[in-house]
Amino acid sequence: MLPVKWIPKAVGRREVGGEAAAVDQVFVRIEKIGAMGALIGALEQLATTSALANDGIFSWSVNQTRFRGIERFPMKYVSKLLDYPRVIAIPQVRLTAAARMLLGRPGSSERALLLFVLTGTAAGMQVRQCYGYDGSDNISLITFLVAAIEKAFPGDYQAREACIRFIAFQSCVAYAAAGAVKLVSPIWRDGSAITGIFRTSVYGDKGLYRLLCLHPAVPRIVAWSVILGELTFPLVLVAPKPVARGILGMGVLFHLANGRFMGLNRFFWAFTATYPAVAHVSRSLRP
Repeated sequence: MLPVKWIPKAVGRREVGGEAAAVDQVFVRIEKIGAMGALIGALEQLATTSALANDGIFSWSVNQTRFRGIERFPMKYVSKLLDYPRVIAIPQVRLTAAARMLLGRPGSSERALLLFVLTGTAAGMQVRQCYGYDGSDNISLITFLVAAIEKAFPGDYQAREACIRFIAFQSCVAYAAAGAVKLVSPIWRDGSAITGIFRTSVYGDKGLYRLLCLHPAVPRIVAWSVILGELTFPLVLVAPKPVARGILGMGVLFHLANGRFMGLNRFFWAFTATYPAVAHVSRSLRP
């Protein structure tokens, strides 16, 4: 008879105690980090609800023209929900769900419900507003949805592991795709994109822009550091432990810098929420 360690894993086999605890810990970390980003995003939306008013820049009477058959069932009821001021309830519900995820210790069933609420409210606000959303919102929506689906397979090691790997690989694809897009862009290769970004009123920083203008070589160095960092991020899955930790550490610093100088607060929480899954997969793939 073969030793137990040589018996291949059967599809859908039950978890043992250590595996279950490890997977639970990964998802708790994913959900809490992601919930912090959702809470911040909801607060930002509640602070700018005037933009959603009928005379605001995101007026629903204008934005709904993007959809055909908006007056038909069931879209007409969705339209009423997204109209001002009813739409304010969406970030309010999102704020409540995120706060509950962060405070206390909700059980698996409650966490699944909260995750579906966070997914649904994110999708609803993207339909309602459509402008101003970015990669952080997309990765958060995917992370919350996959974490919610995972709750449908309690004790099923293969299914839960597949959910973790999906989040990890999605994170790696997001970084690599961002790096590839920058690599083919002339303004990123020569560094002028960096200077252009920091001279804007939306994403800029006056002090940093002046520094970049005084040292013309710095923007190019920064641009290529970002390109290479994003392109090589997927190596975290197979790199030795010290290197993998270094890559994740650089990712944390990168997003902290984005938050400090560009005001991209949600990017930090959205992408670092995937790091527990990335680290878990890295450990499992490492020789």
